[in-house]
Amino acid sequence: MPENKFFEKTKSNFAGKIALITDTYFAVNGVSRTYQELAIYCRRKNIQLDIFTLGRKENHQKKGTVNIYQLASVWPVKYYYDLPPFDARIISPGLKEKLTKGNYDLIHLATPGSLGIAARIIFAHQPIPKIGVFHTLLADYAQNWLTINLKKLSLTFLSPLGEMSQGLVWRFLKWFYAKTDLVLAPSREVQKKLKFLDRPLDLFPRGVDTKIFNPVWQNQRLKSKKPVALYVGRLSLEKNLDLLVEVWKNRKNVDLWLVGDGPYKTGLMKQLPQAKFWGYLTGKKLSQVYASADFFVFPSVTDTFGNAVLEAQASGLPVIVTDVGGPKELVKNKINGLIVKPNITAFTEAISQFIQHSDQRKIMGQNARNTALSRDWDKAFGQLIKIYQKMCEASLD
Repeated sequence: MPENKFFEKTKSNFAGKIALITDTYFAVNGVSRTYQELAIYCRRKNIQLDIFTLGRKENHQKKGTVNIYQLASVWPVKYYYDLPPFDARIISPGLKEKLTKGNYDLIHLATPGSLGIAARIIFAHQPIPKIGVFHTLLADYAQNWLTINLKKLSLTFLSPLGEMSQGLVWRFLKWFYAKTDLVLAPSREVQKKLKFLDRPLDLFPRGVDTKIFNPVWQNQRLKSKKPVALYVGRLSLEKNLDLLVEVWKNRKNVDLWLVGDGPYKTGLMKQLPQAKFWGYLTGKKLSQVYASADFFVFPSVTDTFGNAVLEAQASGLPVIVTDVGGPKELVKNKINGLIVKPNITAFTEAISQFIQHSDQRKIMGQNARNTALSRDWDKAFGQLIKIYQKMCEASLD
């Protein structure tokens, strides 16, 4: 085997140069947060990382070994309220020049948006190892978007178009990942769904900052006389928040806190007048709200991972999640939380169990904290760098 140029034994660091292509980086979402943490890790470990993302104007930031190139969207098309705009121009001269002259050892395709498509086209026939990451169930989002808008227009008889849109999106994704050497999935459940891609598959390691999200941030002034159930995330229909609305219609012995913003906020405030809406929070305030609740509720059936679930666990909260989607893989049922069917009865019973058995709830919260401690960012990105290294070494054979 040729000399390993990708690993500096003296520094125990990956020595290759990575191009990370992501349509979302500065936005507020789990994917952006993951890559922001990756940039911090690479800077600390002296790993060369060039990040390409979209924004309103051209910008370049250099922080140690990390470059962040923000390319200006020329023809941004907003196609879904929670996803980054699609730049209809696709390939800009500036992007092509930077990517082809960057002398990269590995291409990391984070999102199948306009930048991801551009990089896929540019590197399709080049022998540089390419890793694709699957973060979002775009096919489900497409069906959801069509269903909502057809209902608004009183065109529900066209609902079969929703299933058609799902099929078209899956076909597009098969094309997008066709030239990758490896596809990383956020959970085992999603990994099973991606077998149709006919590409090598592995898990994308994710972590949490266990100092920022920590029980020590509990603030007694925020505590309620009643137990508090907390939800953190986008306030949008695909998060299945109608389930919380139904559960809290007749629930008066536990308070509900919701952190986040989104297109469904106004509707939720009307239906949940007794709930506390914190809005979008960051920093110390977010840490305090997490740590001051008693347990976490996450009714989503479309999440592929669930960053907020891991943040809640790091904050010492037992969690209630559905048995559909990626978040359930973070939970050991009846050990650090509860996994239930996504229906009113199951969620109501789970909440009642937490209320009636506070000692058991607290033990689960301690176990949840231990779960998070085993998944900090350093461990997660250490695993990712090993994947990078393995791919680069394979390209030398």
